[in-house]
Amino acid sequence: MKGRQLPLTFVICLLLVVTLLFLALYPDYQDTSQSDSQSKVYLVYASSGSMVQLLNAGQIDAFIVWEPIVSTATLPGTAKMIATPEWMPPPGAWGDTACCVFVLRNDMVAKNSNVSALLSGLTTAAVERVNENQSQAENITAAWVFGTKPLLTASGTLNPLSVEQQAFTNINFTSGAYPPDINDIGLPAEDSTKTPQMDHAIVEQGKQYLNGTLALPEPGNVIEVNLGYLASSDHTAPLYVMVKDADYFRDRYGFYLAPDNPAESRPEHCTLYVNDQPFANVTLIPGQSGGGIMTTIGQGALDGAYIGSVPEELQIGLGNPSTMIQSINSGGTGLVVNNQAPCSDWNTFTDWAEMRSAHGSPLVIATVQSSIQETIIRSALAYDNITVIMYGT
Repeated sequence: MKGRQLPLTFVICLLLVVTLLFLALYPDYQDTSQSDSQSKVYLVYASSGSMVQLLNAGQIDAFIVWEPIVSTATLPGTAKMIATPEWMPPPGAWGDTACCVFVLRNDMVAKNSNVSALLSGLTTAAVERVNENQSQAENITAAWVFGTKPLLTASGTLNPLSVEQQAFTNINFTSGAYPPDINDIGLPAEDSTKTPQMDHAIVEQGKQYLNGTLALPEPGNVIEVNLGYLASSDHTAPLYVMVKDADYFRDRYGFYLAPDNPAESRPEHCTLYVNDQPFANVTLIPGQSGGGIMTTIGQGALDGAYIGSVPEELQIGLGNPSTMIQSINSGGTGLVVNNQAPCSDWNTFTDWAEMRSAHGSPLVIATVQSSIQETIIRSALAYDNITVIMYGT
C-alpha cells in the first residue's frame, strides 16, 4: 500500500514550528551565512625592517608601521602612503594620541625621584628643542638611526637625511599627548583597574627644574641608570637631540645628559650632569621591540625606556611595575601600499579590500605585533565592518 503524502501547508507549518522552537531553545544562535560573505583581510605580523622587502616582493599588499620605515618605502617611488591615523576611522580617535612615551620603573621613581625628574625635565626640553630647531634634529636623527652612508634600496640609494626630512613631516613631537584609551588596545576587562596613569608629579618637578622655580639638587652618590629605546625609530628624536646637543641644555638649564664619547653617532654611555657635576651614569640600550623592552623593565634590567605607548600600556595593565611619565610624540604612522595599487586614501583602500575579498583573494596587511599600529588598523577595519583574520589561520 502506498504511503500517504502530507499536505504542503502542513509541512511548511511544521518547519516553522521547529524553527521557532529552535530559536527559543538557542537564543544566542547566529546565522553565519552573512558573516561568511562579510569582507575580510589577512593580517600578518612582521618586523618593521622587513616590511619594505615584503611589499616589493609582492608577499603583502600593504603595511602599517612607524617612521622612518614609511619614508624609506615611499621615497624611491615604488610605494605610496595612502593614510595616516588621523584620516582613518573611528573619526577623531588617533590624531592627538601619544605614539611613544617615556616610562620609568616604579622603584626608580620612588628611590631616585630627583634623577627621574631631571630626566623628565630634559625630555620636555628636548621635545621643545626638536620643534625649535627641526633641521638640526633631522641631521642628528639621520646619523643616529642610519649612520652617514647612503641607504641601499631595490630602486637605488637614499640619503639618510632626505628620509628624515620627509619622515619629520609626519611626526608631531609633543610631551603633552595622552596614550590610547585602555579599552581600545585589547586589555582584558578584569585588568581595567590597572589602567596606567601618568606621573604628573615627576613631570611638574622636572618643569620646575627647567624654569628655575625649584633649585637643582645637590649631587651625591652617582647612580647607575639603564634606559632602553628603539634605535630604528626616529620617534625617539628628543632623546637623540638631548644627548648630541648636550651643550645647549647645559648652557640653558644647568643640567644635561652628555655622551662619554661625543664622536659616536649612536652613543651608549652617557653621564647626567647637574652644574657640571656627575649625577648619574646613564647607559642607553637599544632594543628590537617595545614589548621586549617592557619585559626587560619588568625583570629589573632596565630602569626605564622611550617606547611605544601600546606595549607600555599593555604590560603596565598586566602588572609591569612601571609608570608612564610623559609622551614624546604623536603621529608618525603611515599605511603604505604598492605604487600601482588602486587606492589613494582610506575609503578607496577599503573599496579595494572589499573587491579583493569578494573575489576570494583578501588583502594581506603587515604590522608589528602589540604596537599602536596594530591597534589602529584593527580598529579602523572593524569600524568599516571588515573582518581581520590572522594570516595562515
